[in-house]
Amino acid sequence: MWKYYLLLSGSIILEVIGASFMKLSDGFSNTGASITFIVLYFLSLALYIILTKRTELGIVNALWSGGGTVLVAVSGIMFLQESFSMTKFFGIACVVIGVIGLNLPKRKKHKETRKWKEAV
Repeated sequence: MWKYYLLLSGSIILEVIGASFMKLSDGFSNTGASITFIVLYFLSLALYIILTKRTELGIVNALWSGGGTVLVAVSGIMFLQESFSMTKFFGIACVVIGVIGLNLPKRKKHKETRKWKEAV
């Protein structure tokens, strides 16, 4: 399972760096940045597609989009001088909590509950 998390981490990192280069491409005006972001996004999506073939789509998608969203927002604030507010912080925290919630281990049903449902 750890190899899937490694691939997912690589995909998210490529997406985040690609998003930064997308901003730097200035609407395709900067050719070097434009080519870089296209290549990075292609590689990120290739890893994502491999992951969706071998793992649960809902979990991979939540981690990929949620993790990417959080890291892009944080890197934008830290490196691209984008604005920061408590509202933005709260939104990022909600995404993190949601991603964690989706990855909590499944609880096993209690035997008595199953027996009761079978009897009904």
